[in-house]
Amino acid sequence: MTPASAELPPVETSPEIFEIINANSIPAKVFVEKAGVGNMFEIQAGQLAAEKASNPLVRTYGEQMVRDHTALGLEMNSKASIAGNVFTVPVTLDAKHQAMIDQLNAASGEQFDQLYIEMMRQSHKDTYELFNAMGNRGSLGNFNELATDNKEMILHHLEQADAIAQQIMM
Repeated sequence: MTPASAELPPVETSPEIFEIINANSIPAKVFVEKAGVGNMFEIQAGQLAAEKASNPLVRTYGEQMVRDHTALGLEMNSKASIAGNVFTVPVTLDAKHQAMIDQLNAASGEQFDQLYIEMMRQSHKDTYELFNAMGNRGSLGNFNELATDNKEMILHHLEQADAIAQQIMM
């Protein structure tokens, strides 16, 4: 087997998301918090990729993440406002995601491209699993709808990240 034909290692759902999605129902507040932070991370990381990526595929993917996740963030804010003052979409990253942005800021060239794509594979795997679970077992209709309406886009982002990883990491 040549390195170019090697399989990418599968992305496992992070333990934090795994715990959430295996509950009997997904509390809307938890969904808004996790989805909001993840979405913001994908926008900020995409902005860095649009500026710093050395590979045009990675740069274009980053630009797409900014567009798609900005639109998703607007939709999330709209759903939160419809639900009343109970739900607030986060406006800052948590420590884990800020550390990841810091890693991206410190990287350059091929190292940046590979790190960014691996982060996007993980982030989109977690986001897809969260949206899929929320759509099926969420605790509030308008967020269930948001999750159902957007999970295919997120799955497509994961598939794109896998395809780019296959090209740049082998």
